[in-house]
Amino acid sequence: MRSAHWILSFGGIGRLPGPSGTYASLATAAIVVALSSLGPPALAPAVLVAVAGGAVTTLLLGNGLASDGDSGDPSWVVTDEVAGQGVALMLAGLSPNRGLVTTLAAFALFRLFDIWKPGPVGRAERLPGGLGILADDLLAGAIAGVLTLGVGALLP
Repeated sequence: MRSAHWILSFGGIGRLPGPSGTYASLATAAIVVALSSLGPPALAPAVLVAVAGGAVTTLLLGNGLASDGDSGDPSWVVTDEVAGQGVALMLAGLSPNRGLVTTLAAFALFRLFDIWKPGPVGRAERLPGGLGILADDLLAGAIAGVLTLGVGALLP
């Protein structure tokens, strides 16, 4: 597997049979949760690495994918899910009542909006190249994160 494909597939996760985007989102959430158990300062860098790493990788390496025979957002490219899930978790982490419920809500809501692609999320995916691969996930993550803040506000 070419190194760009290995990176874009998040170390091969995107090449697993089944819902590769869900696998990548789950792996991202698990890594962020594991790193956050080291103490509060570890959470912000872990989330920032997920968002920035996923975004930069998708933008830089995702532009030439149409020439590989793929169109739109190839299912094996999951660095965009890493970035989008990172955005959702970052916003969930702002909740004063953050914890397991907000983490699960951020994960579930991100996957819902990434799969469903309502309104602007679907339109963002139609942008050209790596930007189109990435933009829908960042937007889905932002929507999921904002809604998760609402969930966190409702918690005791």
